[in-house]
Amino acid sequence: MASSFVHVHLVALRYFGETVRTGSMRQAAEHLNVAASAVNRQILKLEDQLQCKLFDRRAEGVRLTAAGEVLYNYILRLERDLDRAISQIDDLRGLRRGHVKIACEDGLGRDYLPPLLSQFHKDHPGITYSVEIASALDILTQVADGAIDIGIAMAPPRNPDVSIIAQAAMPMGVVVAPDSPLAGRQSVRLRDLAGETVILAKDGTGGGTSYYEQLGFAQPHTRFMQTNAPDFITNLVKAGLGVGIRSPIGIMGDIEDRKICFVPIGDTTLEAPTLSLYAKPHRALPMAAATLLERLKDALPEFRDRVHAAGRCPLVIDPQREVAPA
Repeated sequence: MASSFVHVHLVALRYFGETVRTGSMRQAAEHLNVAASAVNRQILKLEDQLQCKLFDRRAEGVRLTAAGEVLYNYILRLERDLDRAISQIDDLRGLRRGHVKIACEDGLGRDYLPPLLSQFHKDHPGITYSVEIASALDILTQVADGAIDIGIAMAPPRNPDVSIIAQAAMPMGVVVAPDSPLAGRQSVRLRDLAGETVILAKDGTGGGTSYYEQLGFAQPHTRFMQTNAPDFITNLVKAGLGVGIRSPIGIMGDIEDRKICFVPIGDTTLEAPTLSLYAKPHRALPMAAATLLERLKDALPEFRDRVHAAGRCPLVIDPQREVAPA
């Protein structure tokens, strides 16, 4: 078995991996721009060399066997190791080349990341990127698994397998339509929301989930709506379905254009959520990712100030809550 596996061609592994990802040999062939018979032939060769079936072939496609699962997990590790090897080789050349994998929440992908990537690209045009929009909890999982280099999220629960590189406190407030009675106020307290339909993010999204329990305790008769998409909160508010609780991140343009109003929550007992940069501990990032992470960290205080200004929120930051570089 071991001697046979040594002679497995990389092209066969590539065809096998693409078949798993697409769910059928025909679709894999289309993605690879080869004949379906070529894909089938390479997979049959793998099965012959490994002396076991990798797929259960069905009319609607293929399904991995237990042996196929083992091989596919190996291919995923192989692809990651190859990416790292290429990045390390690129490191020897400086920052002329490289690839950085990032995951962030939707609002951060709108207001925080694009201008920083734009400037970084001007400075290092040979570097490429993949950016995945995900929930905070998914971002932590991907960082812990080593699937991405840099995670950017608002206040998800701590994960012992993930390091916080830097963080900054962000305001939370009530999002209301411009004609709302609350729109002209400098701040609101939770008790002011009695009788309102309050729209909140679910756990692990948007940084404001701790407000749900506190709001429910303070106003047991307040009606609630929940969503797993913080940006959808704003859409529901615009549709007249209630008032939202969220940070200004992701809607800063709408606030500045007065399409929506953000009123800071003034309850001093509530802990402000943090925007955090995440990386896997004890993992040496490729030079491109490490350099970009430093750029993101350096830009965080200025972005924090912009968010507070957009939210008309007094800039009161507890320095103990901001984490120094790891």
